Amino acid sequence: MTFEPPAPGTLASVPLYERPEVHQRRWFLLGILCLSLVMIVMAVSSLNVALPTLQRDLDASSTMLQWIVDSYALVFAGLLLVAGALGDRFGRKGTLLIGLGLFGAGAIVSGLASTATVVIAGRAVQGAGAAFVMPATLSLLTAIFPPHERAKAIATWVAFAGAGGALGPIVSGALLERFWWGSAFLFNVPVVAVTAIAIAVYSPRSQDDTATPLDPRGAALSLVGLTSLLFGIIEGAERGWTDTLVLGSFVVAAVVLVSFIRWEMVAEHPMLPVSYFRDRRFSVGSAVITTSFFVMFGWFFLFSLYLQFVRGYSPLEAGLATLPLPPMFIILSPRSAEIAARIGSGRTMALGFLLVGAGMTVLAPVTPDTPYVVLAVALALMGAGMAITTAPATTSILSAVPMSKAGVASAVNDTTRELGGALGIAVIGTLVSSLYRSRLDLGGLELPAGAAREAEASVGQAVTASSQLDEGTAGRLVERAGDAFSSAFGLTAIISAAIVVVAAILVLRTFSSAKELEAEAAAVLAGPDGSTGIELAAEGVAAN
Repeated sequence: MTFEPPAPGTLASVPLYERPEVHQRRWFLLGILCLSLVMIVMAVSSLNVALPTLQRDLDASSTMLQWIVDSYALVFAGLLLVAGALGDRFGRKGTLLIGLGLFGAGAIVSGLASTATVVIAGRAVQGAGAAFVMPATLSLLTAIFPPHERAKAIATWVAFAGAGGALGPIVSGALLERFWWGSAFLFNVPVVAVTAIAIAVYSPRSQDDTATPLDPRGAALSLVGLTSLLFGIIEGAERGWTDTLVLGSFVVAAVVLVSFIRWEMVAEHPMLPVSYFRDRRFSVGSAVITTSFFVMFGWFFLFSLYLQFVRGYSPLEAGLATLPLPPMFIILSPRSAEIAARIGSGRTMALGFLLVGAGMTVLAPVTPDTPYVVLAVALALMGAGMAITTAPATTSILSAVPMSKAGVASAVNDTTRELGGALGIAVIGTLVSSLYRSRLDLGGLELPAGAAREAEASVGQAVTASSQLDEGTAGRLVERAGDAFSSAFGLTAIISAAIVVVAAILVLRTFSSAKELEAEAAAVLAGPDGSTGIELAAEGVAAN
């Protein structure tokens, strides 16, 4: 039966995690919430291996392919803060169910589409659904777990988020081996149905008991500002960073986001109190998430292109090639809370960044013929680094806000992921494209003008153009394009490694030491007063 809230005057003031019926099924509920999360994350990564098939079957241009990926991220990131606030005010269970419905509907539209334009529209609907799902899962998690277990539960949530990103290409690749490209979308539908039923039956209701009024002005400003910012980032990679439309988008984003900040500073009931950013757990945690996903999203996008266009892997082979990554997330993320309790959250995140940097360094000398074992080592290092970086950062963000704002805090965590990821794909993608063109040598190849232009545009278009040439010329073109892309990829890996090393140094200089962190955690109280109660002290971890 569906859980009903207690009658007035009975258990209404009792936190969810203290109610026996919730406490008994908390780990089952965590599994359901993580399943919802995995679908959201897989919706991004699974398309990486499907893009070549979509390009071929739908005759999609490179711009269309970009928007098939980015329409999801644009709507997702733009709506996150609004969706998180609505969940806090009207109920996280309800917003989660609405989000699942939208996500499933978008999957159906995209999976049955006959044109790239319809796929883009379906992806936008999925993005809207994801915006309601992701913060609801994390804020529900904080409500149903007692303080001494929350860090471990959050780390498990992060583990599944990372594993979902790695499993997406595998699932999508396996489907594409036997079915058409639409199966990469439609497989979500039965999973959505089962998950929604489980949430409806077993999840308790959770919301801001103080019934804080909404902030319509702040919601509108955040929606316009974040959407404009993300649009400028996405289009900047395609049109160039000095394009009039791109610059106009950044100007609009700057003006609107500054207006948003100024409004939130004076609003009686702000959607996102700016004072949260004065807490270094919140501000540094957000910066760490942004940097992590800047590097990893950009790298994932390029790695998929490298595997399929340079090494000639099939979609399934490309997915399976990422297998060293998920186990590192699943094994190390739940243990990150214990590591943070022992050496400090700042040192834990810095260590994670250094492991990611080591993985990037391993990739620096990559060539089309690099042994796979080298790639596997790099994947394992980066997976380990992301696992012990993102879990403490997420916990830090949530530990800095009252329980009544858990949805907004979760949305901030998710927004930083999406903005960092979109910026990573745009900036790192643009850098690789520029380096690829500068390193591509077409001298001595007698190519038609159209084929030469395609080859210079990207490694994927070079492979496509080769199919129209004689066997000898096609082989040389593919080889040179692969060499150029590998060279660009390796140099970008060095730059990415430098970024995360600098990030590690900054985190060490600005974040808490172990003793300071324990003092901060001890100051966070749990209970009906509205605080989160995230405790990372050693005794809390030991109780797990």
